[in-house]
Amino acid sequence: MSHTMNIETEIRDIPALKAACKRLGLTAESGTFKLYESTEDGVGVRLEGWKYPVVVKNDGKIAYDNYGGSWGKQSELGKLTAHYGLEKAKIEARKKGYSVIEGRNVKGDLTLKIRLEG
Repeated sequence: MSHTMNIETEIRDIPALKAACKRLGLTAESGTFKLYESTEDGVGVRLEGWKYPVVVKNDGKIAYDNYGGSWGKQSELGKLTAHYGLEKAKIEARKKGYSVIEGRNVKGDLTLKIRLEG
């Protein structure tokens, strides 16, 4: 049986964020980051083509300034949050004893198959 879910992503698991960054060829560093009009503390990720980093704050919220797409494509942030969601799901499934198989569907979207071992 297959289930489809829509999840609003908050980024609270830094190891999952770092795993997503590794898959995308990005780095995640803790610190203080200057955006155009603000300074943010948290984990900064420099997305491809973005003028300023995306900053994951301690409350899981994401601070960024891409000037409505002029300083970076929104789709790059979408890739990061999608890969974070996949990595987080894999971590949690494995903690509970499930096996995880990653793949792609016919449209090329990433998929996960999660099932109980045994």
